[in-house]
Amino acid sequence: CVCVCVCFQVRASKNDSNRRSKNWNAWRRVGKDACNFYPKTFLLPSEYESWKKAYRDSKGVWIWKPSASARGMGIKLVTKLDQVSKTKSGVIQSYLASPLLIQGFKFDIRLYVVATSFNPLKLYLYDNGLVRLSTRKYHKVQKHSSDRSRYMHLTNYSVNKKSSHFEPRTDDDFLACTGSKWSLHALWKHLQDDRGYSKQEVLSLQSRIRDIVTKTYISAEDHINTQMAMSKLHRTNCFEIWGVDVLVDSNLTPWLIEVNTAPDMSASSPLDKAIKGSVFTDTYTLVGIPIANSASKSQQVLSKLRSNAAAAKGGGDTDQGVC
Repeated sequence: CVCVCVCFQVRASKNDSNRRSKNWNAWRRVGKDACNFYPKTFLLPSEYESWKKAYRDSKGVWIWKPSASARGMGIKLVTKLDQVSKTKSGVIQSYLASPLLIQGFKFDIRLYVVATSFNPLKLYLYDNGLVRLSTRKYHKVQKHSSDRSRYMHLTNYSVNKKSSHFEPRTDDDFLACTGSKWSLHALWKHLQDDRGYSKQEVLSLQSRIRDIVTKTYISAEDHINTQMAMSKLHRTNCFEIWGVDVLVDSNLTPWLIEVNTAPDMSASSPLDKAIKGSVFTDTYTLVGIPIANSASKSQQVLSKLRSNAAAAKGGGDTDQGVC
């Protein structure tokens, strides 16, 4: 029996970042008052002139993200107009200059979302996640500044692991508030135990994050269902894991930063292995794929090999095979 599962989205296009932003803008058109959870965004190069006007009118800085990129490659803080090309494809967003900090460091939250259907829409949000810290203490940067350290402003693991101040995790303790990467459970504990936020404030933050996830996928619903129909794919043949990145500001307000259609699921630490491994096993359970116990299977194979070897040594015939 062969189980064929395909992904909901086509990744061949180099404009995935642009497509995501167009989805968000489409949601604004149908529910502007309910869509205040992501920074002001422009698609380049088509909206370059509109962005240039917004840049000149604003007092803050911006962040540039090239299309079809990953692991923080090409992302840069924009404090000067001449940093941005008029012709390159990508997304530029207003920079959230007052993030909530952990011990002086900026952080973001990586959430894991599984979609098993878009018609009807069925989403599952994993109850844990990763909190990724920068490795240089944060301070606000002014317009026209040259202080644009990636280790201060970016929270991507692929960027910060190269920093001399990166602190790797050597344990899988969900409640440990140590190192440059925490679990989401540790963040909730930290906010209440160390920062003085009430349980109700933390529960409210969690609720608003779930609301952001739901609205984000509603915004992409029509596009994905259209692609499914064009590809003649049945809804039960598809599922996908997404990585949703959220930043929390100093007012405890969550903001959607981006949605990753191919999140990094490698395990660079025991904490990664514990969280991402659970995401995989939960996903396979949701879509009905049985999990094989590889250790048990190995023992069965080894036992049969030994049995065959013993039978051959004794001169007897055997019809046993190795499965």
